[in-house]
Amino acid sequence: MLPVIFILIFVCAVLCVYFVIPVTVRGVHEMNQKRARDFAREMDRSMIAEDIQAVQRLYIIAPFICAVLGFMFFSDTQFRFAGLLGGFVVGLILPRLYAGSLLKKRKQQFDVQLVDALMIMSSSLRGGMSLVQSMEAVVEEMPDPIRHEFGIVLGENKMGVSFDEALNRLYKRMASAAMQQMVSAILLSRETGGNLPLIFSRIVGTIRERRKIEENLMVLTVQGKLQAAVMSGLPVAFFVMVNATNPKYFQVMITTELGRMLMMVSIGLWLLGTFLIIKISSFND
Repeated sequence: MLPVIFILIFVCAVLCVYFVIPVTVRGVHEMNQKRARDFAREMDRSMIAEDIQAVQRLYIIAPFICAVLGFMFFSDTQFRFAGLLGGFVVGLILPRLYAGSLLKKRKQQFDVQLVDALMIMSSSLRGGMSLVQSMEAVVEEMPDPIRHEFGIVLGENKMGVSFDEALNRLYKRMASAAMQQMVSAILLSRETGGNLPLIFSRIVGTIRERRKIEENLMVLTVQGKLQAAVMSGLPVAFFVMVNATNPKYFQVMITTELGRMLMMVSIGLWLLGTFLIIKISSFND
């Protein structure tokens, strides 16, 4: 009877390896590819092709890499499958966070370039050019990302999309207070008329004053940011110094199951505290 049980167990294991696991892996891979395609469609008008391809690759490989790392970290404990699942979930979240950081950086670059773009448009309008021609001058003279975004507006307008709708789409992609002022000024001038070069000059002045206020706020909040850096670095510095002088001191935190769990909890609390200090010492736009 016992050999029959072993044979059945062996057959089930073989079937699992050859049928269940490949199907599961294939399904997860297809799910990640679908998420990558959805991301590409969503960000096609907000990010350059190189960044989209990098995030797409991250969408596909990050869950598997994080799952393997989680399984290896808890390989000697009964929580290894929980580590596998936790690593997979982290791998699903990381690409979205990375994409968000890329979009934030792109929007910040766009806001910085917007002042120069408004000045170019104002000079072009004073020279007798139309609004579309002034935007073409920005596309010719300015680098990315503003060249790319204004080029999309001009391309959509040439394809039959109304200029007002193209501007509204631009605002949805690069939403900011300065961008809202620019779009509102253009739309109102197209409906009621107005001196656009003068309005653009005033918007430029408003943006510059806003940046001065933001710089003053950054100076006032630098103490909190410095505190966040110090408090975040103290645990790491303490671990490095103690581990260098007495390597066996932290061995219990790595070799035992309870030690690893406590280390994960402490790292989580450390990250949470750092995040809260940064949020308290920062300001929203």
